[in-house]
Amino acid sequence: MSKSYEELMGALGRAIFFRPERRRVRDLLSRDAQPQLLVEGQEYPLFDLSMNGVSLISRNGIKHWPIGTELELKLLLYDKEVYKGRARVARVESGQKAGTRIAFGLTNGFLDLPEILRQDEEGRLENQLRFGPEYWRTRIPKALQEATSRAVHFLHFYRQTLDRHEARYKAPGGGGSDAIAALEQRALAALRGPWSEIVRAASRAALECLNDREVLAAAKEYTENLVTQVLLVCPMLRRAYTKPLGYSGDYQVMLYTYNNTFEGDSVFARVFHKIGVEHPLSAGIRTRKDFVVKLMEREHERFLAVEKDDPVFRITSLGCGPAREASDFIQCRKSWPGQVVFTLVDQEEEALSHAFHQSQRQIHATGANAAIQCLNLSFIQLIRDPSRVPIEHPQHFIFATGLVDYLREMTAKVLVRALYEQLAPGGLLALGNAIGPNDHFWSPEFLLDWTLLYRTREEMLRLAELLPETAEVDVVLEPGGAYHFLVVRKR
Repeated sequence: MSKSYEELMGALGRAIFFRPERRRVRDLLSRDAQPQLLVEGQEYPLFDLSMNGVSLISRNGIKHWPIGTELELKLLLYDKEVYKGRARVARVESGQKAGTRIAFGLTNGFLDLPEILRQDEEGRLENQLRFGPEYWRTRIPKALQEATSRAVHFLHFYRQTLDRHEARYKAPGGGGSDAIAALEQRALAALRGPWSEIVRAASRAALECLNDREVLAAAKEYTENLVTQVLLVCPMLRRAYTKPLGYSGDYQVMLYTYNNTFEGDSVFARVFHKIGVEHPLSAGIRTRKDFVVKLMEREHERFLAVEKDDPVFRITSLGCGPAREASDFIQCRKSWPGQVVFTLVDQEEEALSHAFHQSQRQIHATGANAAIQCLNLSFIQLIRDPSRVPIEHPQHFIFATGLVDYLREMTAKVLVRALYEQLAPGGLLALGNAIGPNDHFWSPEFLLDWTLLYRTREEMLRLAELLPETAEVDVVLEPGGAYHFLVVRKR
């Protein structure tokens, strides 16, 4: 399961004093587990748990216990008791939309998480053997079942077709690599339109699932079992789905998208990999990169028009990934008065290593007066306290292209305010977010378990509500029409 950016630890190390990790219930346990947390015999929604504690949600209007109160707790999975003991109220956090969050520390015993996970798997197996797939399939909207069936048939039909003709061309006298390359082009031209129509139909049908978490989970599992498994031969789709770094949109997925080529071990794999990197959101990654590079160039020219004496133009890329914006800027501009200093921030060392290497390569090739510094900072550190991003100087241009569409609204608002405070007077902040609504979200959400928070123009404007009135705020659509950008200038 994909983690949200708020959960990604990245470079964050363990504290000197060990503290058991808390896990969100929805990420730790299956939907079949239906955990029940009883406090003094009354059931409450379980929020998270660790080896030595739990937290719950107390609904609005329900009086919570004072900190330090000791109570009896009982935790059940599949109606079977997995813990019974005493716990003390350790923390109360008000302001949750669903109510007040109350954290308990266990005063006797502990939660054996490996054993709890084992019991969850055993209970899930029992349910699956008893009910089979029909129990959940019948809850999935008929229109989505039909769209999924159409997608499965389409993929299997063309996998067999392309495999057969690829083998024919590989045979002696069959035409070899030239014939196979031509087959890829013919197949792409023939299939991209029909597959795009299937995606749009599935996206329309999937809208109904978004209002029910259980139906959504069932529909995604249904899609992954039937459709995703066929497409795992495609490198970009496999990487996004298996999430080796914990989330879908890692730097290697971005590189596949930037490359925009045929990749894979068969014609079928290469064609549908190419269709994947041509998806509107994938194509938008390329056009938003070009959009940001042009913003950089414009802001640099604006800066140079004012700063004449040994100017240093400072740029920060947050969640930089492969940082193609930096290397492309250097490649395009080649030289300039003064210096440009890039600060590249990401939680993955692999991403920063790639970004640093490619940017340095362009500096060497062009002779540009630029400096690259990399900050290996976990997203959880950044989001918990955005003001602590260790940027030494006020920045003239700060941007993030693939971070905000993973953040809940309040988290994003706090981040926007913190980044605005890091701007130099006259500086510009640009934050991208996938547009909502759109008619192609089925591919990332249902095929790849790649959850994004799609936002309208009005929702993007709301992210600037914590900024001072003097901030100049606008929302613009990048040329590909796939991503909004919140653009803020500090007067």
